Order: sequence, then C-alpha cells, then structure tokens
Amino acid sequence: MMACFGLRTVAEQVDWQVPLVGRWSVGTALDEWSVVPLRSPRYHPSSIMALLLGLVVPVWVVVPVWVVVPGCGPSERREVPVVPGPVVRGAEVSSSRVFIPIEAEPTYHLLAGYDPRWQAQVREGVEMARRYWGSYGPAHVWVVGTEDGQAISDDAKEAFLGEYCRWRISGTDRTMDDCRGHATERFIDVAERGESEAYLSWVDEFDQPEAELVFINVDQWYFEDDPIPDPILRGIHEYTHVFQKAFGVMPTWMMEGGAVFSEAWIPWIEGRCDYEFVSMRMRHLLDRIEEMEDSDLTIADMEDIDTAPESVRKYYRELAYDAGAWAFVFLVHQSPSASVSRLRDEFFPMITEHGWEKAMSLYLGIAGKSEFYEAFDGFMGAPLGTKLVVLRELQP
Repeated sequence: MMACFGLRTVAEQVDWQVPLVGRWSVGTALDEWSVVPLRSPRYHPSSIMALLLGLVVPVWVVVPVWVVVPGCGPSERREVPVVPGPVVRGAEVSSSRVFIPIEAEPTYHLLAGYDPRWQAQVREGVEMARRYWGSYGPAHVWVVGTEDGQAISDDAKEAFLGEYCRWRISGTDRTMDDCRGHATERFIDVAERGESEAYLSWVDEFDQPEAELVFINVDQWYFEDDPIPDPILRGIHEYTHVFQKAFGVMPTWMMEGGAVFSEAWIPWIEGRCDYEFVSMRMRHLLDRIEEMEDSDLTIADMEDIDTAPESVRKYYRELAYDAGAWAFVFLVHQSPSASVSRLRDEFFPMITEHGWEKAMSLYLGIAGKSEFYEAFDGFMGAPLGTKLVVLRELQP
C-alpha cells in the first residue's frame, strides 16, 4: 500500500489512506493541542480491508512538536541493554502448559539487607497489572540487589539461597547443592557484579508450571524525575508476561509489544497519570524505530527471537519492544470494539483455542497474518499526528 502524504506544516490537512475511524475535531486550547475524537456516532472498521483498499479520509493533524505538552514530565526509560534471548526463560512453552487463574497474589521474596522500598515498588507494579489483566500463576517474585558497592553478607546469601532452593527442588529429584550453585550464579553473582536484570522465568519442573519473576539491582532503575518510578513499570511489564503465558504461544513482537504498551496504559487506567504519559512514552518508541539502519525489517521478522537470524536479532529492542508496542495499538484499534479490555477478555482466550494466527484472523475478520502485517506497515508510514489519533482512539 502506498500512503498519499508528505511533509506538512502544523494544522495542515493530511490525506492518507486509512480506514474510517470516525469524525475528528481539533482541540484549540494552548494546553490541549491534540486531536480529539468525536464519538457520536462512532464508525470503526469491521476489518483491516478498508486500509488495504486505500479509502482516503481527510484527517486534521495538529502536532506542535516544539512545545512540551503539560503532563507527567519525562517518560522515556533510561537506556539499558536488551540482551536478545527468549521472551520467557525456561522450557519451551506449549499451548497446553500454561499458567492458570489463581486467587492468591504472588509470593514475594526479598534479599535481606536490600532496601524494602525496591520490592515495594516492584510489587506495586505487579499488583497494578494483576488488577487489570487478572490474577494468574502460581507466581513468585524475587527481588535481589546491593547498593553502593556494598557486599552481600553471608547470612543474607544463605537465607536467600535456602528459601529459593527449598521452593525449586520441592517434589523434584534435584538436590540443594545443585540448586545453590545455579541460584548463586543467577542471583547473587549478578547482583554483586552490579548488573541489573528483570525477566520472567518459566518453571516447568512442577505438575503445574509456575512463574518466577526476577528483579536484580532494582535501585539502578530509579530516577527522582520519573513521573512513575521505573521499578513500578517493570513490575507491570513482567507480570503482563504472566498473563500472556496463561493463553499459550504468541509471537515475540506481541509478547514484548503488549508488555511495553501496558507500561503506559495501565498507569493511566489506574489514575496514576494523565493521558499525556501514554502519548509521550509511545512517541519515544518511534524515535528508536526511525533510527534503525535496516528499514526493511518489520515485526513480521520478529515472530520468534529464538530462531531469528543475527541480522534481525540485532534489532530486538526496536522490532519486538518498540514496533511491537505500536503493533499492539494497531491490533486493538482494528478490533471490533477498539477496546483493550475487550481484547483481553475475548482475543486472548481465542489464542488458547485456535493459536495466535487463526485467533487474529477471526478476531479482526481478515484472511491471515500477512494482511495484518501489510496494513501495519502502511500505518507505520503515516505521519506522527495520525499515529497519535489512532492511539487516542483506543477504548479502555
């Protein structure tokens, strides 16, 4: 699909090929320079075919990019290395081995001597995500770290390793010695090297798989000027993976993109920040995408990070996290309701029943994933203002 647009000045009308997304007006207050949807009536596409057929709809775009819009302040995450690897560490996840609905909250564990406020911030994020996505598990959350180069005491190490290994070897033929060596490398050594990590590990040794959420040196993610502390957002991100893995296998871009989107969306739903927080975080993702050296790569190349060639893996962050988050926005927007909660309640259970490819086809009313990819590529070529219109159109 070829989009019909070029460079435009502020408040200039842009014609581009999009599905009918409703009627739009422009907010005129100086502190409300945004595109505001008029929702009576609302016309939303029944499928992505409208985009592919190239229906031309005029959209007014106002993007005063030189103005810092009032909101929650800096929203971008500080740059930290993203190491290409499995979205979920552990055994290969099958559609029949999934996390299950569970009333109990995760079990939280903290290394003795590490400031409890870091666990409290991670926990706040996990619980925010659990309220939105639902409670799944069983899950354990392990928070480990050391600040200012302080050594971890032998007593703290022994207590932590004992607590961890009693859980991990229960009902298995593994020994405490085996577990202690493994756990020391994974937790204690990483913390003492001053490295920071956050990930979900899939524990498949039990009759029912369990989730292991790991957060190491959480204090390194905290900056006083962040509108919402980054440890909270990382808690949201990692628990979103627990929710996703309650429904089976899905592509890497959907896994990571959905989790990144959740970092922006859930705080807004929870009333922790105004909508500009969502918009600013999502705009920041586009900056990294635009800086990619290989502009021909798309999310279609990032369905499975484990099998992707090195030429694709080097853009793991840009394709899986950044473009993936916008693909999740597009997926929601093209759904019958454009509602994130309806997608949660309707689409994800379809993945369990049909697999993600057929589920997406059925839910969006399209022929297959290639149709979605083609439409999304066209959307990503649209002006920034148009992307923000689509983002603002999403319903809770």
